[in-house]
Amino acid sequence: MSLGTKKAVHISFVVRDIEKVMKAWGKLLGMEECPRIWNIPGPDVAPTFTNGKLELYKDCRISVIELDNLVLEVVQPGEEPSPWKTFLEKHGEGFMHIAFLVPDEEEAVKTIAETTGVSDFYHIGYYPGQSYAFYDTFETLKSELNIKVDRDNTPLIKEVLDSLGKE
Repeated sequence: MSLGTKKAVHISFVVRDIEKVMKAWGKLLGMEECPRIWNIPGPDVAPTFTNGKLELYKDCRISVIELDNLVLEVVQPGEEPSPWKTFLEKHGEGFMHIAFLVPDEEEAVKTIAETTGVSDFYHIGYYPGQSYAFYDTFETLKSELNIKVDRDNTPLIKEVLDSLGKE
């Protein structure tokens, strides 16, 4: 039993000052410009749920740097509740999770439960071609896990938008 992959897709850090951190990463990596920073998309792009509740993280900011072998993701939570703010309050700034794109979601979830005792995600997001789920495995792994699965979420996204009165 395993996740079905040993290839990490990205690592994520939570910070208080994303501009300062991204300027430092850009300089360290020899980038001519500071990496782009934007707000986490809303439900019209990627509906997200935390503890089963549809959430809007419009005050969370994110930036990514595509390295040769991995993506570096940096998130600055806002004042509103979010998984990133909760992590920052509990653990401080730094490494939050490692993401794996798994070939068999059911097998990966069984492995996480068997290995860490965590059987359910607490946060999930849906993009048109992929979903991701956060598992709070910090007690066992000293990081959270982000499990990504390729799948067509277009019908689900339409359903969420319809429930919000948006199309």
